[in-house]
This record gives sequence, structure tokens and C-alpha cells, in this order.
Amino acid sequence: MCRGNCGSRCPMKVEVREGKVVRTSAAVLEEQDNADQRRICVKGLTQPQRVYDPDRIKYPMRRVEGTERGEGQWERVSWDDAMDEVALKMKEAFDNYGPTSVALWNSFACTGLVNGSGKGSVSYGRFLSRTGATILGPGADYAQMYLFYGALTLIFGNSGPDVPNARTIFVWGASPTDAYVQDWQFVCRAREGGTKLITIDPQFTAAAAKSDLYVPIRPGTDGAMMLAMANYIIDNGLMNEAHMKTVTVSPYLIKEDGQYAHLSDAGVAPVEMANPLTGEPMLVDPFLVWDNATGTYAAADAAADPALEGSYEVNGIPVRTVFDFTKEKIKEYTPAVAAEICDVPQETIEELARVYATEGPVYIHTNQGLGHHVNSHHNYKNLVLLASMTGNIGVPGGSLGHASLGFRSFPYNPAPMVAGDAQNLDICGMYLPDIMETKKWGDQPLDIQFLWMANGNMLCNESGRLELIEAVKKVPFVVCVDCTMTDSANYADIILPVPHAFEVEDIASLPFVPYFPYQPRLVEPLYECRTDFAILVDLANRMGITDLYDKTEEEYLHELLDTEANVANGASYNDLKEKMLVRLYDTSAVPDVDTTFMFTAPGRLSYYMDNPMPRNYVGQEIAEFERYPYYTHANEAYWENPMRDKYPLFGLGQHEKYHVHSQIAFTPWLREIEPEPMLKINSKDAEARGISQGDYVRAYNDHGSVVLRAKVTPGIKEGVVSIPHGWRADQFKEGHAQDLTNRFMNDFCSNSAFYDFLCEVERYEGSVE
Repeated sequence: MCRGNCGSRCPMKVEVREGKVVRTSAAVLEEQDNADQRRICVKGLTQPQRVYDPDRIKYPMRRVEGTERGEGQWERVSWDDAMDEVALKMKEAFDNYGPTSVALWNSFACTGLVNGSGKGSVSYGRFLSRTGATILGPGADYAQMYLFYGALTLIFGNSGPDVPNARTIFVWGASPTDAYVQDWQFVCRAREGGTKLITIDPQFTAAAAKSDLYVPIRPGTDGAMMLAMANYIIDNGLMNEAHMKTVTVSPYLIKEDGQYAHLSDAGVAPVEMANPLTGEPMLVDPFLVWDNATGTYAAADAAADPALEGSYEVNGIPVRTVFDFTKEKIKEYTPAVAAEICDVPQETIEELARVYATEGPVYIHTNQGLGHHVNSHHNYKNLVLLASMTGNIGVPGGSLGHASLGFRSFPYNPAPMVAGDAQNLDICGMYLPDIMETKKWGDQPLDIQFLWMANGNMLCNESGRLELIEAVKKVPFVVCVDCTMTDSANYADIILPVPHAFEVEDIASLPFVPYFPYQPRLVEPLYECRTDFAILVDLANRMGITDLYDKTEEEYLHELLDTEANVANGASYNDLKEKMLVRLYDTSAVPDVDTTFMFTAPGRLSYYMDNPMPRNYVGQEIAEFERYPYYTHANEAYWENPMRDKYPLFGLGQHEKYHVHSQIAFTPWLREIEPEPMLKINSKDAEARGISQGDYVRAYNDHGSVVLRAKVTPGIKEGVVSIPHGWRADQFKEGHAQDLTNRFMNDFCSNSAFYDFLCEVERYEGSVE
């Protein structure tokens, strides 16, 4: 499979000739008509060139003594010399400053269960659970990941082949024609069947060009439009009340303190029952609703006619329904109000609401585009409210998802990932500058002396890049483990080379097709590359932790896969190695319909949290509005910001067809097609600044600046500029796209806010040689 981090895991046929990868093509699957993938994109097709990429790291390197981090001055060293130095520095940190002084900073680049990153892999999981080292996780994408996948409800979206079942598709915060090319086939299939297509985006994308309606919204204001749509649906009686009463938390009763009311509040003790998932005993305290049929409260699943609105009393306790409470909280965002905020005609917002409520099932094809402002985690609560009110979720063609390919788990044994009971601080890596400044995390001392960067190019792809670089410079010793020479590697003291995914046998953590995600080793690792596992085994032995890894990589693969159920169903390690493609035995060829939200604590589709808990909790005050659908302005990129007098343009990024973050930044074929980054600017904005097509321009603000070529086009909203994501620092004439961004994030989900900045653009008069 292609394991570039667009999240798709497209199954591929990879051809090897004389020990060299020579070609990739789409894999032929059993159920080709309904398979999640019949095509792969250019990013997958060019993977052979990535294996033989000119910027592959070939051997361990040490920063030349006396040079500064970031200068790019390196000397080749042997593995023994490199690992001796790494082990010595890490042991000194452990001995002198404690286990938390060693930190692993990782992101999403690799998903292997043996050679992945963080606790979800054998190589790093065993090390972390034994030593208690600190984990610095990604900030990217956490608005969606934390709200959709975790804190609010379990929503992953119906699988790609389900898209043609939709009567209407909203492309909102996604770009299936560029960033998720393999999804576009399903949209096209739907269009051939008569499905309506609507695109909401500040940029006129290829999807917009194929749409029945294109809505150029002001960046960062999507949440206001969502709440206005909800109010229109309420005011015009377009709600699916049966769905709201039986599938959602809408009729659940909440108390004045914001907590859900349970049967125990009426004096009935919880009952012990077996957990349907684990079989373990658990206490069951049913949620309460008000039953119109009996005129009193009842357990939610026992009520004949749950009330959607109203205030009541349960055992003397004032209560009201979740929907009644939510309706009051959002009422100020009428279509007229949202029209001013979003710079979209009121009539258009009303039409969007009418279509969403009456022309379903509706598939909202969304992804991370809605999650890149400081205010954007609220968007995902607001989307769940819309789906709850209309029934456009959990049914064929009705989904809150980007048609990614579904979200299938597969059975494996996680025990090999744990080798001790040490507790790890698990912190968003975006807080590194604060930690280096204060030497604390909350009230806890935290003095990071050793930083290990792996599975991501954080100093290229996270927002607030300049602040992060300065923080890394303050860490006494830095190691970077990677396949290619990245921006992050350039700020290390020691660089250790790891193989391309085709050179490693492993299992990806998440399959997006109904097959076990087994990845054979196709060719031997090039140069002096070693797997993460081999590096950590060597490191542990040099540090005297000789019992940490007691098996080989293949033996751990056996332990991961050879569960009783897998063996019984012909899906053992040996089966996978022999057959390559082994179908997930608990799935069918029918497109997946996502109903995972039924397994949340409320047991229903939820847009309300009675106990909202931040991703990184250090005692901060939790605002009441984290409980319910909400809108507030972005941190910097909002219309009324006084900074717009100086920096009038809203900044955006974009995921283009020829990039997957920075992983294929130097792949020759792709750079032949797209040789350099270009800033997209509206034709009127360019004319007002004397900028012509192809001019080099400087985008700047108080955070930093970047110099690149201009792409002048009417295909972006006036007052907005867009800079492509994934280019490395040495591909810009000066600066970097992320130098315009800042590190400020909301303290609920700690997400990188890539789009939450203002800037100005001018013709660049300096040298571009």
C-alpha cells in the first residue's frame, strides 16, 4: 500500500525487477466494483522515485562541530559512533534529569505497528512504557481528530463506495480532486447517477468547477453558517424529529450544572450488567428523557414519545432537554447574521439549509480544511448538530465524513507494544516553546534535555514554525530519524537514516479497504538505512536495557497477528505473508455505513458534552461553550480585526495534487510538473498591488515572511491568498509558508491553526537567483 500521509493507504501492485522497484499501479481487489480503491494518484504512482529520491539520507551524520543548527553542515559517521553518542547523551539525561527529560516528538508520517511511532508501535511503545519518556504529539489536524474521533463522538464517515448512494453531496473543507484524488471517483460515480454537488470553499477548486452550486465563503466562518442553517431548519419545521428522538441525545435531560440526568437522580440505583463489548461487569445508570406519553420522566430507551423541548423536574431537580438548551444557545446566528459574517448571501445560506434538510441523504465530504483555525473545533460539533436534526448520518448516502474509505479496525494483539508500566506525559508538541521557557508542564517540572524527532517533519508542517525552531535550538541534544533530509533533520545534532516503507515488512495501523494492511518487504533497505526497531534495539542494549526487546521483528509480527480469531479465519501472519491480500473476515462487500457513534458513552449521536475534557489538561478553566455547538471568531483571521488595517489579506494553505505534506518534496517527476511553490492571489488584489502573473512576491506579517512566485487568478475569493502546503524551506526563495503562521491554539484540542493568519503581499524587488 501507499503509506504517504494523505491518510488513504491505497492498495498498490508494486513491481520489482532485479531487486529494484520499477513501477506501481492500483491493486486488483476481489470486489472491484465496490472496492474502496480502483485508482491511485500520482503520489502513489511516483513512489518508486521516492525510494530512489535524491534527498534520501544514506548514512548516519553528525552536525559539524562549531556550526549552528540549521546551517546544514554535516559529517558522515559510523553507526557505532552515532549510537555511542546518542546512548551516552540519553543516559546522561535520564540519570541527571529524570525520565521526562527525554522526549519523543512524533507525527503521522508512518503507521507501522512495529516501526511506527508513539505508543501504537512495538519499537517506540516498548521503549516509552519502560522508560517513562515524554511524548510530544502532533498539533496538526486535532480539531477534527479530537472532536470527531474522541472527545465528542466517534464519527469516521461512511466508506467511499457509499458516496453514490447520496442524493446530495456537500464538499465542505475538503478537496477530493487534489488532496484526496482517489475519492473523486466516487463523487463522479454519484454525479453520473444524478446526485447534486455543492462546494463551499474560499477557493474555486476543480470540485467547485463541477458543482451545481459553488459558495465562496469567508475563511474561518463556516461555523456561523452551520448554526444559521440549523436555525433555518428549526424555524421552517424541517427537522427529522423521529431521528432526533431515537438516535441522538436531543431528548436527553440535563441538569442546571450541565450534567446529564440519570435514573439515579430519580432515586433508582444503577444496575450491574455485562459490557456488550468486553463482557466485563459495569454499572448501568440509564439516561433520562421526558416521556410525553406518560407525562413523566423515563429511561431513554423505555420512553414511548420523548420530548424534544421543554423544562421539567425530576425528583425536585430542574432539568431541560439537550435540544431545548442548544436551540437557545445558537438562536442569535440567523441566516441574516451569518450572511454578514460569512460574506455569503442570506438566500444562499437558506437554500443550503433547505437542501440539506430535504434533499437527502446528504454526504458531507469534509476533512481537515474545516479544522485549521483556532475556532474551528466548534465546526465539528455544529456539523453533528445538523446531522442530528436531519438524519443525514448513519444511513446509506448520509455521512459526516470525507468519503475517506471508511474506518475499519482489524484484530491484532496490542500486548507486544507494552514492556513496562511507566507513565508518560503525552503533550502536544506545539507547547515545546513554553516548556523550554518555563521548564514546567502545568505545575510539574519538565526539563527536556534530549529530543528525538521521528515520523514527521514538524519544523516544516506545523504552524508557528519559527517559534518551534527556536525551541528546538534550546534543547541540549537533538536526534532526528528519517528517510530524507527534512527541515526538521536540519536542526538535529545526529541524523539516523531509516528505510522507505517498501523496504520494511510491517502492518499499517489503519486499513481503509476491507483487507488486512500487511506490507511485505519488497526490496532490501538501501545504503546504510536501519529500521526504527533495529535502531531502538541497539540503543536499548547500549544503555543496558538488554531485556527490552526479546523477539525479532518477525516474531513480534507473529505475536501481533496470530490471535485465536485470526488463525481460525485464515488471517495469521503466515497467511498474510503467503497470500498478501487477506480479506477482513468480519466485513462484507457492501459499502460501510458508519454507526460507530452508537458506542459512545451516551450511546447516541452526540453534539453535547456534559464533561468536556481538554486534550492537554493542566488545570485551565474549561469554558461552558465547549459543551455545545458554538461559533466565535478566529484568533487572527477575522473581518473586524484591527490588524487588517496593516495586513488586509486572509491567509490559507492548500493541499495540492503533487504533494503529500513534505514527503515527496523533491520527487523528480512531480517537481518537473510543479517546479516551485506559488502564492494564489485574486486578480483584483494583484492588480491593486501591481502584481502580474509569475512575479515573485513577498507575503509578510508580524510573524515572518516568505518569497515565492505569484499565481494570479479569479479562482480565489477576493481578499484571500493561498500558499501551498508541503514545500520545504530550501524550495522557497526566502522564508517559509509556515513562517507566516503563529503557534497560538485553543486550549481544548491543541490544534495547529495553519489558516488563522493575516498578511500583506507585495512585489519582491530582491534577487531571485
